[in-house]
Amino acid sequence: MTENTHYKTLINEWLKAKQPMITASTHANFVLIAENHLIPYFGKRKIGSITEADIQEFILHLFREGRLDNTGGLTVKTIRDVILVLRLSLTYGYKEKAIPLLNWELLEYPKEKGVHRVISLSKEQEQELIQCIYLHLDRKSAGILIALLTGLRIGELCGLQMCDISLADNTITISRTVQRIYDKRKGKTYINIGAPKTKSSSRIIPFPSLLGNIIRKYITDNPNHYFLTGRAKPTEPRTYRQYFARFLKRYDLPKVKFHEIRHTFAVRAIEIPDFDIKSLSEILGHKNVSFTLNVYGSANLQQKIKCMNLLNDLL
Repeated sequence: MTENTHYKTLINEWLKAKQPMITASTHANFVLIAENHLIPYFGKRKIGSITEADIQEFILHLFREGRLDNTGGLTVKTIRDVILVLRLSLTYGYKEKAIPLLNWELLEYPKEKGVHRVISLSKEQEQELIQCIYLHLDRKSAGILIALLTGLRIGELCGLQMCDISLADNTITISRTVQRIYDKRKGKTYINIGAPKTKSSSRIIPFPSLLGNIIRKYITDNPNHYFLTGRAKPTEPRTYRQYFARFLKRYDLPKVKFHEIRHTFAVRAIEIPDFDIKSLSEILGHKNVSFTLNVYGSANLQQKIKCMNLLNDLL
């Protein structure tokens, strides 16, 4: 590899070298970014000719017209994901002594349009959902309750086996996740059952003792059976999302995405004064407390109102 190597060659070499070191889903996502954005824009460029100014122009291009359906630009978060892959691949070229190290601190990102809001169920909506689950309790609806009271991601819930549940300790061990992964280059998808994406995602979650009474109803003797199916084969996230949507529609409940059940758990936890943010962060499987605060710190307006009303004693 030299400075005259085309970027397409570089990123393909890097993807091949990186594959054994990352999860299948992360590798598939890197390939998707490469094929959709990086190779079309930089593929024929010699790697030694790519400068910070070129990358800055690329960022603006993504922001203005980066969507593949030609309907506008990408979000700043998505742009940062694309630039991360570009950075990692070009740093690989530097490590191979083909190009100098670029100064990534020079790059600037556009301001995000609008304010991102965490969507969650209100307390009343949550109670309505819980009551509906109790009235129509089965193995699948019990899964919704588990997510609502533990904050599990849908892939983690689908990957939950009997051996991961301890009724003696009232804990769930997260050691695998189920994902449908899209292979861009083969043009097809496949189911992958693997370890969680990060170290922090592998965790032990205590669950409320009353939830244990529900879980106990659906435990089987085979430790390798999956909780949601009661069999040796799991359900996949897409199928369970469809079930969840049908459940909400059938019983005239508010329409929400399944991931918003996780948000609801986090928002309820933040509302409880004794539920500390460090514990919440670890239960959610976040990499650090600051990430949890960034996502949920501004989610609870009612809690802020209560805090500010404490100042009434000064008046």
